[in-house]
Amino acid sequence: MLPGFCTRPTDVAASFKGLARTLGTAVSERADLRLTVCQALRTLISKGCETDAERAEVGRFSKNFLPILFNVYSQPGDAGGSAADRRAVLDTIRTYLTITEQQMVCGFLEKASEKLTGPESTEFTRLSILDLIVAMAPYADEPSLGTLYRTIQPSLQSKEHGVQKKAYRVLEEVCAAPRPPCQAFVRSHLEELKRDLLGSLQSAASPAKRPRLKCLFHIVKQLTAEHEDFVVALVPEVILCTKEVSVGARKNAFLLLVEMGEAFLRFGPTPQGAMQRFLPLVYAGLTGSVTMISCTLLALTRLLFQFKDHMGLAVVEQLLQNVCLLLGSRTRDVVKAALGFLKVALLLADAQLLAKHVQTMLEAVGRLTDDMRRHFRMKLRNLFTKFIRKFGFELVRGLLPAEYHKVLLNIRKAEARSRKQRALKQAVAASEEEAPVQPRGDSVEELLADSDSQQEEDERRGGREQRKQARQKSQAWLKEGEGDEPLNFLDPNVAQRVLATKPGRGRARGASHDFKVSADGRLIIREGPEDEDDEGAKGVDEEMADLMQEVGIQSRKAQKRRFREEAEDEEPEDGTQAPYKAGGSGIHRRLGAGPALGADYKAKTGRGDVKKKGRLDPYAYIPLNRAKLNRRKKAKMQGQFKGLMKGAQRGAQTGRRHRQKERRV
Repeated sequence: MLPGFCTRPTDVAASFKGLARTLGTAVSERADLRLTVCQALRTLISKGCETDAERAEVGRFSKNFLPILFNVYSQPGDAGGSAADRRAVLDTIRTYLTITEQQMVCGFLEKASEKLTGPESTEFTRLSILDLIVAMAPYADEPSLGTLYRTIQPSLQSKEHGVQKKAYRVLEEVCAAPRPPCQAFVRSHLEELKRDLLGSLQSAASPAKRPRLKCLFHIVKQLTAEHEDFVVALVPEVILCTKEVSVGARKNAFLLLVEMGEAFLRFGPTPQGAMQRFLPLVYAGLTGSVTMISCTLLALTRLLFQFKDHMGLAVVEQLLQNVCLLLGSRTRDVVKAALGFLKVALLLADAQLLAKHVQTMLEAVGRLTDDMRRHFRMKLRNLFTKFIRKFGFELVRGLLPAEYHKVLLNIRKAEARSRKQRALKQAVAASEEEAPVQPRGDSVEELLADSDSQQEEDERRGGREQRKQARQKSQAWLKEGEGDEPLNFLDPNVAQRVLATKPGRGRARGASHDFKVSADGRLIIREGPEDEDDEGAKGVDEEMADLMQEVGIQSRKAQKRRFREEAEDEEPEDGTQAPYKAGGSGIHRRLGAGPALGADYKAKTGRGDVKKKGRLDPYAYIPLNRAKLNRRKKAKMQGQFKGLMKGAQRGAQTGRRHRQKERRV
């Protein structure tokens, strides 16, 4: 209940001082209450401190709460709690720092830096202290940030990947912070930052790529024309990082690539001139290794999507010609990236420009080897669908070899079927719309006329229903035997064959809806506006969504997977992996599960069950299970039921005999 009382209270300034000591003791000594108290503190700071006086009153106790939270977070093993507990403590520290005085934050930062460089610190301690420094750095003043930067400089080239990643996280937070001291620090140490970031390129580990690229992103945002050489030096690293293992690193690489293009636009003199100076730097990657070529194609795809308005026709034509040449590569990664570029070009480029090069593009696709054609058959099908929609079936068929004609015919049939299904669905939806309600009259005569006509209509409808019921009562049907078996009128169950309704498969249809139903009766509801019947269009849209995600463009599909990808991208800490939970059958069954239902009724010395005083009588039952409706297992189920009944009968007879013996005695 404590977090609820901390939501917009009215007596923070008067009552918090009497509760602060109790809350601090609970955080440090009561691990079972730690999460609740941390949540209450976060709620109080974010939703309870609405005035400056309230924030000052709660912030006055930061000298007491923050050391307690620092100690709890830095404790290894069970003393610091699980990973969720440590994360809650760190979130509480970040929240409390927002109302802490800057001078106090600088003092805490100085002590943390001393512990970081201490000889007795373990790896866990260093990582924990770096997490605390990441939280405190945005709230320090410029001199403290300069001292901190000199402290973490050696860690930027550390061989411990975790320490190196945390050091880049400190720089990322400082460069991204909007507070004036942080911005002043970046401006005053810009040359030093550029030198260190370029010098640590060779030693940058893969886990540190994401914060490193984010740090470069914020630095490039503040550069002017005299720093163009620094941006030029970053191009190879950014292109290679577009295929990093980490999802966050790839995302930041594309963001930095776009920001570098924006920087060249700022450098001027004209947008077209800026693109003509920037794109040749990216073209150089097409002459490198296979990995570099595929990464360069991804980068060019993103640049085409982002800066298509600033690229001249000659630039786009040159890109299309080079990509068509790369389609003849024997490497799948290069061909995949080239096909992705063509899809984006078909989506974005002008139809007149594409019409000049449609023959070149289709001939390049038609020259793919058999292995490439088999491997990318679905991508090629989606690409052909886009070509047909844009230029027509006959033109595409005439420019492709004969081995593609069967696929093209199949695409045309699928497109026609999809159009027909869409038209039918629209017609059904239009027919199911309710007819407009006739407006009622305003005068009494019109209202009376409406009521009389409605009464006459109800009487006619009632008469029709009565005649229909009488006709149904006078009719009856006989249900014939199954197959060729004739109906036996001497059978005593023949009365069950007399039906009051006409037999048949037709049933009264209920309310119609647009959802599919699974075999067990559950509704299948699909998210998104895609047409379920339009399989071809849906496949093309999903392929384009995957392509946009691959080149770093946020899409609806990417938003659905954002939290899962970010969770997978984080490195798990020691001891935070979720333990295995047993469940199922066989070797996965739960060994520590409780006794089976009814086991407490089992006799300890003899066979069968026993009655217990004050409890229900034991009984045998067959649990309901859908699997037992299988007709192939009918004999087995019948045998089990018969055995159960025989066992119950034997038990009853045995009990009867025992009771008779007791009466005789």
